[in-house]
Amino acid sequence: MATKLISRALIGFVLGMLVGAFVAIAVSFAYGQETLILPDTLLRLGSCQAGALLIQMLASGAFGIIPMSGTIFYEFDSWGMLKQAVVHYVSYTIPFLFLGIFLGWLEPTAAGLCLMAGMFAVGHCIIWLIMYARYRTEVKKLNTLLSESKTA
Repeated sequence: MATKLISRALIGFVLGMLVGAFVAIAVSFAYGQETLILPDTLLRLGSCQAGALLIQMLASGAFGIIPMSGTIFYEFDSWGMLKQAVVHYVSYTIPFLFLGIFLGWLEPTAAGLCLMAGMFAVGHCIIWLIMYARYRTEVKKLNTLLSESKTA
């Protein structure tokens, strides 16, 4: 289990950094500047672009580690799917909100926090539906194999 967690965390870190890089590039195009960091974030993290970019990239890696590591909750067979989904959602939403506020990507207002948590909830529902469909397909295959083995 520990090796799964570590490998998922590493994959998440790399994916998070890649997504963070694409977001930074999109921000650069959106603001029409050569900066890869939101101006408010740059002010918050210091005027050194390289240092701010490094902090932003590491935070983006953390954004990848958190949900990927949280998928380990789906390995707990004694938990129901609803409990797994709720614990996974809470385990990544709360750290994301704090990271988003720290980096200046998210306004620390009730409306901003609710909007972000709601966006995460929608995304998480999509993830849950994918996981449900996957497990449902696996159960059908297992039931088919079981019924075939009984008739043989």
